[in-house]
Amino acid sequence: MSKKYQILPPDHLTFVQTSVRLGRSVAGEDLPLAIEQSIQQPLPEDLRNIVRQALIPTVKSRGRPAKFGAALDLALEKVDQRYPALLRYEQRKKDRLLKSGKAALKGESPSLLAYARLLQHMKDEFGPMTREGLKNMHWKYRNAHFHSEDNHADSEDYDAEIDRLFPAPKRRSS
Repeated sequence: MSKKYQILPPDHLTFVQTSVRLGRSVAGEDLPLAIEQSIQQPLPEDLRNIVRQALIPTVKSRGRPAKFGAALDLALEKVDQRYPALLRYEQRKKDRLLKSGKAALKGESPSLLAYARLLQHMKDEFGPMTREGLKNMHWKYRNAHFHSEDNHADSEDYDAEIDRLFPAPKRRSS
């Protein structure tokens, strides 16, 4: 015999209120459902269409993702401090394996093992990143390419900045 579970109707009003309180946009279908639920009767179809048309479409949020900015700079500074010691540790470990006659894992460089250990200990700062990705990012950080001036627009004249970055093709004179 199969069990039947009670399925509660969704609470559209609470969902919309929570979304607005958190600063999120409300979908065009959710608002009429919340209104209907609050007044406990269906809206006429004309009114439903007006509500749908009056809603402003969702706009993507601007700015950098959370994994960038000052927090990433601080995390890379920690990597810069910890990496040399971890590299020495992994190199000594590999040397011990070679001296004892055991074969070290082929293709596993001490550098990548050190980055893997850093990612393991700093997973909150970097999230799901590969060790090669961290290696590349750390290299850019150490060699001052991470915040390159070429990628930074400090101009208030954006048209001039766009012209500088994307020059118009030269036309041949006939």
